[in-house]
Amino acid sequence: MGVMKRIIEQNQNSNRSRWRDKSNVLGNRGPLDITIENVSYTDQYQREQDKEAVATFNAKLMGWGYKVRQQLVASIRTRIETDRILSNSLKVHYRHWGKPVKAGQEITSIGFSFVEEGLYVHLGVGVGYNMQNGTRVLTKKSDKVWRRFPIGWFNPIVEQNIPDLERIVTDYCGKLIINTTRIYINR
Repeated sequence: MGVMKRIIEQNQNSNRSRWRDKSNVLGNRGPLDITIENVSYTDQYQREQDKEAVATFNAKLMGWGYKVRQQLVASIRTRIETDRILSNSLKVHYRHWGKPVKAGQEITSIGFSFVEEGLYVHLGVGVGYNMQNGTRVLTKKSDKVWRRFPIGWFNPIVEQNIPDLERIVTDYCGKLIINTTRIYINR
């Protein structure tokens, strides 16, 4: 392996671990999001002509987001002993191609954002506990006893609610594709 290839891989690995990396936050969009993709923009334009159907679809998606947020807050409060700011920082963002949704436009992404503490708790990392290549590594110097463990408060809740989202989307239009590749906190 050449020197340049190693340097590039090191930079990519260090960038993946950053919470506020450009791949995680784009503008105001939440760092963890689900996108609802169209097969055809013409179909989307035709669907958006039926304002009542779009409003109903958006209301159902917002209801789904609200329900998931409530479950996430309950998960935080039951699994994390000292929740100072995480549950209050949890926000749901609804976007139409990366911009705020206007009347008559379909929601194309649902995102969740929260303070960095949520990521650290979910992965079990923090001061003295780092993540390297998907593995937790003990880096503290004082003692070599593991005292911090991952608390999966986010992924399981979102995963159990995906089937409800699928029903909402297929009831509205069977041609839409749900992209969940960016919703999960990666290990």
